[in-house]
This record gives sequence, structure tokens and C-alpha cells, in this order.
Amino acid sequence: MRNRILMAAADEMKTRGVKFTMSDLARRLSLSKTSLYEHFASKNELVHDILATAIQDVQNQEQEIYNNSGLSVVEKIQALLKLAPKVFGSINNHSLYDDLRHYYPNEWQMVSDCRDEQLNRLTSLVIQSIETHSLRPVNVSVLKQIITSVTKDLFNYRFLEESNMTYADSLSAMADIFVFGLLPPNK
Repeated sequence: MRNRILMAAADEMKTRGVKFTMSDLARRLSLSKTSLYEHFASKNELVHDILATAIQDVQNQEQEIYNNSGLSVVEKIQALLKLAPKVFGSINNHSLYDDLRHYYPNEWQMVSDCRDEQLNRLTSLVIQSIETHSLRPVNVSVLKQIITSVTKDLFNYRFLEESNMTYADSLSAMADIFVFGLLPPNK
């Protein structure tokens, strides 16, 4: 039952953002609010668990990429730059990220910390690949700042809405540009 509530709450977040109520969720599940509170002490706990589940999903995907010996360094970097939670499906609520930042700062910090850890691991991969001559030398500090700035800007709901993109779509486009640049194929 706990997982069913979690999945339904994630759907509510995808549609209504974090402004959904426990009453909305109870109606959706045809349960009483009391039943919800038997599994989750508060809406904050529920939102926290949704984000923790999404983070764990991303970390599992990331580990699979790092452990996949069939991928080249470039393919790993491209896949790592595209990482987005899959457990709850694509998020199309463009204001969700801003709402999380505003209404759930502790949970947003948890997401930010996860993103920082991912970037540090990616940076280590790039440094190691430069040292083994698998990648050309670049200023890693600048690369790290570019990735940080771009991913932060891609969380901007106005950009996503105006571009008619999901966050996952924008990550995929960013990864393609980072890895392959502006050169035509086969150059």
C-alpha cells in the first residue's frame, strides 16, 4: 500500500506540482486521509520519500553506466549527462522544480547535493580520461562550471515551457551538444 500511495502522490506532483493536497491524493486512491496518514506521517514525508526514490533511481542508473564496460568514455559521459529519474515517468510539470525549491527547501537541498555528487563523479571520470589520453585536455574547472550552470538553467520552467520540452528532453539535447559539439557528423 505504501508504494501505491507513493506512486499516486508522484502522479499528483507531476500534474499539480507540490501544491496537491492529501485530500486530492485520498480521492485519487479512494482512501480516507486517515489511511494515508497511517503510511506517511505528513505530506512533507511523502514528498521527501518521492524525491529519495527518484534520487535512488538516478543513482542506480548512474552506477549501471559506470559499470558498463561496453560503453566508451564518450558514450558514458553522454549517458551520464542525460540522467533523469525514470521511476515515476517523465515530469512535464514545468513549475515543479521551482515549487520544490520554494516550498520544500530541505528536499531541494537533497536533490542539489545529489546533483553535486554526480558532477564530482563525472569530473573524476573526465580527469581520469584526460590522464589516459581518452579525452583531449580541457579546463576541467570551466567544464564543471558550464555543466553546473547549464543544468541549473535547464530546470527553469519558463525555458522548458517555451521550448515545449521536458527536463529529460533538454538534458538529452545538452548531452548531444556537449559531446558532439557543433560539427556535422563524421567530421
